[in-house]
Amino acid sequence: MPLSIVIPAYNEERRIERTLSTLVSMFRGEQILVVFDGNDRTPEIVKNFPVELIVSSRRLGKGGALREGLLHSRGEYVVFLDADLPVGTHDLEKVINLSRNVDLVVTTRIFRNLPTNRSFLHRAFVNVTKAFFPSLLKVRDFQSGLKVARREKLLQVKDELIMNDWLFDVNLIYSFMRRGYTVSEVEVEWDHEDQGSKISRKVMRVSLMMFLSLVKLRTYYSPFRGILGTGVYRWAESRIINALR
Repeated sequence: MPLSIVIPAYNEERRIERTLSTLVSMFRGEQILVVFDGNDRTPEIVKNFPVELIVSSRRLGKGGALREGLLHSRGEYVVFLDADLPVGTHDLEKVINLSRNVDLVVTTRIFRNLPTNRSFLHRAFVNVTKAFFPSLLKVRDFQSGLKVARREKLLQVKDELIMNDWLFDVNLIYSFMRRGYTVSEVEVEWDHEDQGSKISRKVMRVSLMMFLSLVKLRTYYSPFRGILGTGVYRWAESRIINALR
C-alpha cells in the first residue's frame, strides 16, 4: 500500500522533530513530504531526516500547502497529517488500514485537553458548515488534521480545491461527496496542544476568516454564481485576504 504522507509545516521548529522521528520509524520506504512556507528553522530540522522538503517563498496557507504536497505525491494513497502528530500510532495505522476500502477517510476527534472556548467554537463551526452544506449533515468533524484519500481521486478533484486556508478540509470532503466517491469517518483520540497552535493565538480572527471562507466556498458551488455569486465570491475573498494580514 504505497503512501505519500503530506505535512503542512508553517513555523513548526518546536514540533516537527518529534513527528518526523515517529513517522520515519513507522513508515520506512514511504514518501514523507514536508511543505514549509514560514520563516523559522523548520527546514534545518527537516533536512536531518530522510524525507522530502518543499520550501515555498510565499505563504501558502494550510490548504495551499496540502495541495502542493498532493502535486508532488507518488503514493497510491495520500495521508494529510498535522505537523504536531496529535494522534497515537495505533489510531494512525487504523485510519490508514481503513482507507483500503474507501476513497476518503476522515477522522472524528475525541479531544483531550481542549479549552472550553475552542470546544464551543468547534461545535459552532460544525453546525454552521452543515447549514451551508446540508449534504454534509452526517459528517461529525470537518477540521481534523488527519485524512487519507486515494491519490487517483484527489487528482480528479484537485481543480475544485480552491481553499488555501482551514476550509480546505470542507472543500475536500464536499468535492468527494458531490461526485459520489466513498467516504468513511472514524473516531480517533486527539491530543490538543494549545501551545504553538496557530488558531488559539488568534481564535476570533480565525473564526471570522473561516466564516467568510464558508461564504466563498458556498458561492463557488452555487448554480447562481454566474449571475449574482461572482460579486459575493469576490467580496468574501477580499475580506479573507484582509483578515489574514
